[in-house]
Formats: sequence, C-alpha cells, structure tokens
Amino acid sequence: MNNIGLLIKMSRIQQNMKQVTLARGICSTSYLSKIENNQTVPSEDVLQLLLVRLNLDYEDFSTEQEVEFVSELYLLYKEAIIERNKEEIKEKLVSYKDRNFLFKDETNFFTYNLYLFRLYLITEVDVETVKNHMYALQQMLENFDARQQFLFNINCGILFNVEQQYKVSLKHLETSLHLVTTFNLNDWEIADFYNLLSISYLSNDNLLNTIEYSTKALNFYKDNLIFKRVIDCYIVIGIAQIFTTKYKSAEESFLLAKKLANDLKFKEYKGIITQNLGFLYAQQNNHLKAIDYYTESLNSPKETNEYLLTIFSIIKEYSKQKNKDKILEWCKKGLDLLEANPSDNNQSYYYHFKVYSVMHNNNLTDEDLFKSSIDYFENSKDFRHANKYAIKLADLYSQHRKYKKSSITYQKALEYQFLQKSITYLEEL
Repeated sequence: MNNIGLLIKMSRIQQNMKQVTLARGICSTSYLSKIENNQTVPSEDVLQLLLVRLNLDYEDFSTEQEVEFVSELYLLYKEAIIERNKEEIKEKLVSYKDRNFLFKDETNFFTYNLYLFRLYLITEVDVETVKNHMYALQQMLENFDARQQFLFNINCGILFNVEQQYKVSLKHLETSLHLVTTFNLNDWEIADFYNLLSISYLSNDNLLNTIEYSTKALNFYKDNLIFKRVIDCYIVIGIAQIFTTKYKSAEESFLLAKKLANDLKFKEYKGIITQNLGFLYAQQNNHLKAIDYYTESLNSPKETNEYLLTIFSIIKEYSKQKNKDKILEWCKKGLDLLEANPSDNNQSYYYHFKVYSVMHNNNLTDEDLFKSSIDYFENSKDFRHANKYAIKLADLYSQHRKYKKSSITYQKALEYQFLQKSITYLEEL
C-alpha cells in the first residue's frame, strides 16, 4: 500500500504546522486528515500541492529494497547502541537524516522512524529536531505493534532523562518494562533496555532497582565481552552503592571499571571513573583524597561541561573546609574556562562559580547575586540548586536580622524541596 499520507503527516508535525495551515487553499481539513491516516489516496493535483507546501521530496523503492533498507538501518542501530562511536555513527546517519522515504508497508515506516529516533539521541541531534520527531510518532502510536511501542517508550525515556524530567522518563521506561515479555527481543536489546532502566532508576533515587537492572545488563555484557558497556554498568552500580552508603563496594566497582579501562586502553573512561572516585571520598568527607581524584580527573580528555563539573566538585570540597583562597582560585579557573568556551548549555556553572566566590562572605551586598541565581535555577527547573541557594540566602537574611525576608525565603526553599522530590501534599513526606 502507498503510505504517502504517513509521510505527509510526519513532515507536517516535524515542521510544527497545523492541519488547517497545510490544507488551506488545497483541500478541506477533514480530507487532509483522511489522507494522513491512509483512509484515502489524494489526487495527483492535491498531492503535488501538499508536497510543495511542505517542501517535501521523497524516494520510492520496491518491496525488496524496502526490506533490505530497514535491515541495513537496524545494523547501524545495533552498532550505535553497542559501540556508541558517536562521530562514526553521525557520519553514517547523514545518508538517512535529510531524506524522506515512501514505504509500502506502514510497519516498516514506523520501525524506520523509531530507529532514527534512537540514533538522533545517540548522536545528540539538536533537542528540537528530536522532540518534533517524537511528537510526530506520538500521533501514530495507536497503530504501533508491541515492539514499536516498546521502542517508542525507550526513546522517550532517554529524551526525558536528558531533559531532567526524571519521573516522566521512568514512566515511559516502565511502560516498556510491561511490554518486554510480549514479543521476542534479542539478548543485546534486553541488556540495553535494562541498562537504560537502571540509569532512570538512579535518577529517581530508586537504588535497589538501579543495582538489580544494571547487574542484569552487566552479566550479559561480561558474557559477550562488550567491555565498554561493562564499564558503564560498574560505574552506575558504584554510584548507587555510594548512595546506599556501601562505600567499600562502590570503590570496588569503580576500581574494577578503572582496571578494565586501563587494561584495554579506553582512555575516554579515565575522567569519569576518577570523577566518581572523587565523589565517593567526598561523601565520606575525605576532602584531600576527593580533591586528589578530582585533580586526576582534570588531567583526562574531557568535554568542556565535564571539566566544569570537576572544577565545581573541587570548589565544593574547599568550601566544606572554608578555604576561601582555594575557592576563589578555582572559581576563577571555572569562569575563565566559561569565557573561553561560551555556551548556553554551561550557563548554570556561571551562577555556581559566582555564588561560591561569595558564599562565605556573609555580605548582604551579595543579595542580588543569590536572587538572580535562584531565579535562574527555578526557571531551569533545577530545584535542587534553587533550594540550596535559597537556604543560603535565607541564612544571610537571618544573620543581618532581616527576619521577614528570611522567613519568606525559607518558605521558598521548602517549596523547591517539594518540587525536587515531586511532592504535592505534606502527607507524602
């Protein structure tokens, strides 16, 4: 069957165009709806007008070519998930990304676009493109088979985790968990899913499930010698063990990851492993050893945001010791790095470094800085840091006998704490 309607619908939604806008002067909205839902085949004149308005070209192929084409994309999808060679996958994805294909089988159309969805996430295609792709697929969800629903919810789970909407992310992944036994999956796909599920559980502080599902994924990756994914699992398990205060077990997990990375010369893992070892010792208030590991982490290849995270981690350790000289030294390093590498994605660190540079002054002239920082983190829905800096500002007001302002700000901090934990009612505490 010709599935041109699905292609039109996909393109329209991806372009944020309403049906009434696309149909205007060409056909009725109800007629367009029938076209998009494959309930009617448009005349050639109507079709051409719709394609022109959408600026949409497409490629057609035979049933045999279609099957082969989807199979080839599946191999790329598998390679991307197991190997995660982002730059290499990005190059291969070019031959698919900006082309539109007319599928005869709607199942192939859905599956193809679900694979693309995941590949976009892996290669970090801009968020708006990915979201529009998701919205388009969401409009077709009722036509998906069980496997396609499984894939769609996995992809949504990843996207919302990136967006820090952790509860929404977990809801999608647990929907996939209910589907996982209803159709056949390859073992590597199950391991990938369990790995993603464990990360989502970690983001939601569900630590026992984090360890359970990450261990399931780990066992598959060890048995199949997929060593990079083994390291990923050790790191996730180690972080969960920190939060359950199993510090010795966490260190063992990180050191296993470190040994494997060193033995196999996976240099890209050195930074993240030593960062987490630093965090492990920070949680035990061993400031010197934490700073040693953080400093070691800085000597590893990193993206700018990873350097900023490590610098911020070092600042927090010196802040615990109230070492103002070191705090100012590292805040300046962070601000210099931000100035040399401007990016909206790293703006939060500007506020962190600015706030920590005045944190221990207890000076009311810093009030505006705290207020602007709180506003920034509230607007970014980073309620953890909004809560943290609101508490500090409330303390500052209290020290200067601004008790009314202090009380109001403490109340705001409490609201942020509720938002951080997604608490609606007092009874949920």
